[in-house]
Amino acid sequence: MIRRVLISLLLFCSCSLMAQEQSDTAFKRLYQHYFELFSTNKRDEFYKTSVKVQQYFIAKKDIINYYKIRQNEILFDTQHGEIYKAIKKANVMLEDMKNDNVNRYDLVYASLGAIFESRGNYRMAEHYYMDAIHNIAPEDTLDYIHAVAQIVSLKVSREPDKAWEWNERMGAMTTYGTPFYKVYLALKGQIYFFKGDKTNFLKTRKEYDECAKQTNDSNPYGWQIMDLIQKTFEGNYQEALQLLEQDIADLTEIGRCDYRIRIYEIIGEGELALREVNKRRDLRDSLNSDMLFNNINEINAEVGIAKIHEQATKEREFWFFAVILLLIIALALTISRYLVRRRYQKKILRQNEQLEIALSEAKESDRMKSSFIEHVSHEIRTPLNVITGYAQIITNPDYELDTEERNNMLQSIAQNTTAITNIVNDLLEIAQDESKERYRREDTINVNALCHNIMAEMEQRNNGRLKLTFFSKLPDEFTIRSNQSGIEKILRHLLSNALKFTEQGQVELFVHESPDHGCMRFIVTDTGIGIDKEHQEKVFERFYKVDSFKQGFGLGLTMSRKIAQQLGGALAIDKGYENGTRLVLTVPVR
Repeated sequence: MIRRVLISLLLFCSCSLMAQEQSDTAFKRLYQHYFELFSTNKRDEFYKTSVKVQQYFIAKKDIINYYKIRQNEILFDTQHGEIYKAIKKANVMLEDMKNDNVNRYDLVYASLGAIFESRGNYRMAEHYYMDAIHNIAPEDTLDYIHAVAQIVSLKVSREPDKAWEWNERMGAMTTYGTPFYKVYLALKGQIYFFKGDKTNFLKTRKEYDECAKQTNDSNPYGWQIMDLIQKTFEGNYQEALQLLEQDIADLTEIGRCDYRIRIYEIIGEGELALREVNKRRDLRDSLNSDMLFNNINEINAEVGIAKIHEQATKEREFWFFAVILLLIIALALTISRYLVRRRYQKKILRQNEQLEIALSEAKESDRMKSSFIEHVSHEIRTPLNVITGYAQIITNPDYELDTEERNNMLQSIAQNTTAITNIVNDLLEIAQDESKERYRREDTINVNALCHNIMAEMEQRNNGRLKLTFFSKLPDEFTIRSNQSGIEKILRHLLSNALKFTEQGQVELFVHESPDHGCMRFIVTDTGIGIDKEHQEKVFERFYKVDSFKQGFGLGLTMSRKIAQQLGGALAIDKGYENGTRLVLTVPVR
């Protein structure tokens, strides 16, 4: 919401003081020119000037300010939509800091937070701003205040109570009349707006105006937003909405949607509020899709040279993957959007009083799709980085590689391309499993033989790390009528999860028949970390993960339960088991 202003403040905090301390007149002129270029679109000239400023600080052995200039370059790329370039520079900067033993990782994390905030991905932005806060040294007060201000701006419209706590922390560290104190007051007014507190807002507005007047600041940060809020509280709703149609420097397009939603909620226009929720979601989808598309295009450009000279077939595979991935994402977003809109329209036609529920579900849908994009980005980032790195080495004439080294790098590129293709196959399999015709119960299955084969496969993955056991109360000739592929898929996923989340102890598979119900049970038990009761049903929802930074899409248990239902059975967690996790698969015998 305050991206443009805070980026300018970050540049100011990181460089203005050090520039004042320089006795070199030539450098002062160079730095002033550099500072002016930061706010322009003269990219080539800005990059050349940035290199000269960096060289100056290297010569002075001022490593901290050298890295702050590099941070500004990342912010410059972010402002101009060069997201792939900005992320790449942030990763390189992090590695260089580790090599130089410079413990200022907060600069990188703050940059990554700004990158994701610019694309409307506030969840990842908050994650990186928190990382920045945890890595800021106690004496770096301005950097700490800046990171806290970013956290507040992200939470203002979504979690105003938490935004208040962070804002008060920032206010306690600032001085009356400073730029950050005016930012504190402006954010405080916005918090009162989203909490619906008119009285305290008017007090804050008065203090804000007095502060701006005493500092002779005729155009401080947030004055347009404060006018907008005041008009709303005074009942001038149309004037407030007209202000949102103008160019407000301190609001992004997504921020405008947040304010419209709040105004419509105040005046009781539920349908208009819902329309803004959908518009806001579409904006975030567009920004995230653009970022993913630009990343893929940049990677294609880098890898293309190596593929032309070394393996033309690998190029076709990569492009095929890119097209398929984009099509799947577009299809998933389109289907999800269609289902959500249809569900909301039906609820609105039934009763206006159900609008509160519809709005809540729209926000949940927004979270799920954001989670989906984050998971896809997270899963493909590592193999894409490997492909990019090796491609750069192979195509760089400065590297002299022998045949064995080159072949090893090409083999690694092929392996990681295969890994990405497997991700696409998983997504395709999710779509295929929607069909009830996929798992017909036409196979005669020897249960013990099937379980022995799967346990042997799991033992290879386990490699002796855990104790794997299989118990059966069935005779060796016992068979059931079901779908072998479906049962194997469920058991493989349950056992793989058990191995993945168990550090020590054992994993057990137990099968027995339940004659009174005409069914049998496959029971997978582990001594791992377990699943808290509050998550035990949510883990069966699409894209839901207890730990969002763990590898995987959060779809395995969803798929497994769906297959079990298509087989006429069920999949559930044994809520009474407390020494790990126990999952029970029930299928009919006939």
